[in-house]
Amino acid sequence: MAAQRELSLCDVLYFVSNKFVKLPVKQLKSILSDFYTVEVLIEAKVRLLSDIESMKPPVQIPHVPRRRDGDNRVAREVDDIVTSIQFADENNLLATLPIYVSGNPDLMPSARLFEGNLNIVMVMLEKMGHKVEEFGSTLSAIVRDVGKLQLKFVT
Repeated sequence: MAAQRELSLCDVLYFVSNKFVKLPVKQLKSILSDFYTVEVLIEAKVRLLSDIESMKPPVQIPHVPRRRDGDNRVAREVDDIVTSIQFADENNLLATLPIYVSGNPDLMPSARLFEGNLNIVMVMLEKMGHKVEEFGSTLSAIVRDVGKLQLKFVT
């Protein structure tokens, strides 16, 4: 008989463990970053790291800091969670981690918003964002050149 896994209440880890193989990593990170607060992500990361460490895997666990400060904190916390899940997956530890459950489905994002027709809109918005960045750098170069010309004609 197979050993029973314990249940662990964590909405973030429930979502990640169920969507990890179904969604591209970039999309998963985007959903997590947009939906959860940094405090909730930190709590989930600490729980995941503790669960992985308690299994005493035969391979070296990658160093993931328990606390992060500074800019892009949410993105770095999400990266840490995904890195830890990838480590567990690559070392066949996912099946021995606790079964993560959710206490309230309203506390989980819907990945379906990013699928289908909305995905087309998301891709278009991403392309538009890149174009705006290009226009911004071009516009700043033009403004710089116009400023130089103004200085030349004023003096």
